Amino acid sequence: MIAFRLAAAVAFSSLVFSVPIVASTPGQKIMVWSFGFAPNPIRLAAGQPITLSFQNRSGSSHDFTAREFFASSRITAGAAPEGEIELKPHETKSITLIPRAGTYKAHCSHFFHEPLGMTDAIVVS
Repeated sequence: MIAFRLAAAVAFSSLVFSVPIVASTPGQKIMVWSFGFAPNPIRLAAGQPITLSFQNRSGSSHDFTAREFFASSRITAGAAPEGEIELKPHETKSITLIPRAGTYKAHCSHFFHEPLGMTDAIVVS
């Protein structure tokens, strides 16, 4: 009986230790609509990987432009060409990055969207 329990314990421990550990990256949704962003401000932890998912809830195209923020961050998945995430109507795009400490400005660069309130701040501490 002891031999059976010992064999079962060895089999269980080999099963437990053979399961790969998957590290997940925390995420944050950024909502985009006519004419705003949420959350406002966006708060992130410096030096910690994060996946930002930009969800356009509008029937119009918008972008999330934050050139200094994207330039200072280390992007590990996705892209922000020229410091912006372009979103078609009802489109979602994600980017994974490691942000650097600082306060950054963000806005929609489409004609007249910024003056209508499409601005945000990114606070990384």
